[in-house]
Amino acid sequence: MPASTAPLKLAAVACVLLFIGLGVYLAPLQPSVVALQLTFTPEAFTQVLHAWGPEGVQRFRNHLAFDGLMLLSYGAAGYLAVARTRFFEPLAQQMPLRWVALLLPLAAVWDAGENVLHWGLTGGDVLTLPCAFVLYYIAGLCATLKWAAILSFGIASLMAYAQ
Repeated sequence: MPASTAPLKLAAVACVLLFIGLGVYLAPLQPSVVALQLTFTPEAFTQVLHAWGPEGVQRFRNHLAFDGLMLLSYGAAGYLAVARTRFFEPLAQQMPLRWVALLLPLAAVWDAGENVLHWGLTGGDVLTLPCAFVLYYIAGLCATLKWAAILSFGIASLMAYAQ
């Protein structure tokens, strides 16, 4: 008997609803949140925060708890899509499916690291720390790895669909 897809459906619905809700909530922030995610230096990070102003920074900080729920939902949905459906089976001869199954959970781990760093970097006078530049670089690296894993899962999905 095949495994139930109910948990996958629940995770996918939660992910979509959170994605839409967060998109609407964060829409007023210009430049976009992605611009902040892909900064690697204190100067670039501070430039985005200045553009947002204090209210925008608070809006960003407020979203992080819900982003935590979203990363849990997309990580679970990605794993369950591979583990509980046959959609990705055409890829089994080209790549180990266990690696495909881990792409979105790994993205979620990187996302969580990024969120923790962004919480700290937006909350105080981090620039006074002796190695603050390292924290900004690591936050940007976490975001980059997250987006790379999400993109890789998307490519794997397209490859499976095309076969």
